[in-house]
Amino acid sequence: MKKVDAIIIGSGQAGNPLAMSLAYSGMKVILIEKHQLHIGGTCLNDGCTPSKTLIASAKVAHIINTSEKHGITTEKMNIDFATTQKRKDKIVLDSRKGLIKRLEETKNLEVIIGTASFSDAKIITVTDKNGKTQEYTAENIFINAGCRPMIPEIEGLENVKYYDSTSLLELKEIPKELIVLGGSYIGLELGQAFSRLGATTTIVERSAKLMSKEDNDVAESILECLENEGMQFHFNSEAIKVSEKDGEISVTIKKGAKETQIHGSHLFIATGRIPNSDLLNLENARIKADENGHVLVNNNLETNVKGVFALGDIKGGPQFTQIAYDDFRIVRDNILHSKKRSYKNRPIPYCMYTDPQLGRIGISEQDAKEQKLDVEIISIPGRRITRGIESGTTEGLWKAIIDKKTNKILGAAIIGSEGGEIATVLQMAMQGNHKATDIRDGIFSHPSYSESLNTLFDQLK
Repeated sequence: MKKVDAIIIGSGQAGNPLAMSLAYSGMKVILIEKHQLHIGGTCLNDGCTPSKTLIASAKVAHIINTSEKHGITTEKMNIDFATTQKRKDKIVLDSRKGLIKRLEETKNLEVIIGTASFSDAKIITVTDKNGKTQEYTAENIFINAGCRPMIPEIEGLENVKYYDSTSLLELKEIPKELIVLGGSYIGLELGQAFSRLGATTTIVERSAKLMSKEDNDVAESILECLENEGMQFHFNSEAIKVSEKDGEISVTIKKGAKETQIHGSHLFIATGRIPNSDLLNLENARIKADENGHVLVNNNLETNVKGVFALGDIKGGPQFTQIAYDDFRIVRDNILHSKKRSYKNRPIPYCMYTDPQLGRIGISEQDAKEQKLDVEIISIPGRRITRGIESGTTEGLWKAIIDKKTNKILGAAIIGSEGGEIATVLQMAMQGNHKATDIRDGIFSHPSYSESLNTLFDQLK
């Protein structure tokens, strides 16, 4: 058994910077990743980086296809999808190579490729690709093992070629007809991307609306944008059976008592993600997890076993890269700088990279009602955004939630071009304790998107 100061399981957005920070401090650190090609975790390899690269290419196709409104016409557009994919793959590869180089150059840090599992509370067994095992022990162990796509139980699915959010990005061809199970962020982003690249896209959603955690008007605005591009939707519908014959996939969906069939060339399952905790033998370490497999942690991200921490998606809560990175900062500061940082009450900004984007910060109107807060809701449609009018992108909705007593901004949803960036402006205002009237009366450069925050906050009573 080899003893070190710290063991980190998973080379994700919390694991990598934590490994380097601890090593820089003088600790002997081991970073364990299951596959060499997955160093960097989901975000870099099969999440944010490749998907947003593909989405950017799809946006170029959309701009060309809609250029006539600007008085610009082109001959029939041709998509060389192999080149599109090569561009995406190169960006991922270059990013991974850069990360590997930084890890290799970090003194006191050793990267080990293999499958990690607990043998005891402070003992990790690593099994390499040849089946050889090695045990390691450390006083501090950090679990950053992430999540994986959840595949639902559907009759006939085992006999059908289907794709998840990882394998869909590896396609060699553009689907002719793409069926998407799941109407949340991943399904919508990639569904729209392939629709813009030429696929007829149909989304099947179990609930009554898209993005069930968002306000109704926000969900309806996104739906209108996607339907205007030709995407089709089935709500309150559950896929109960799938089959494949001669390259055509048939999906039987049930809505109430009615069953109908839809057909396509490709099936994409985007029904959520599950934690990888079931692969770690947590019971050997007596580490507690909830009924869904998310590792339970206290406010400082420590599990019920002293010295064992969980960071990122595997601990539950918002599954965003920025949250995993902040988990790293909390643990780093508490361990190396004797601080007492907690993950409670931190802001949760996020952006869905459909086009237009949905940028979000703070609470929603739905949250305010559940918390029985005395708030004012202000909103304007995308057609009020001056820069959007000039750019020919008037879709969407800008919305903010204001505390009536304090005049403080409690939350916002921005659906529009660069919605994530506009939401970030409001996040910074919230972090600086600025009042809503400060935004209303502020001077912004003209004609920028941010300037229309004047217009939004001018709705204040």
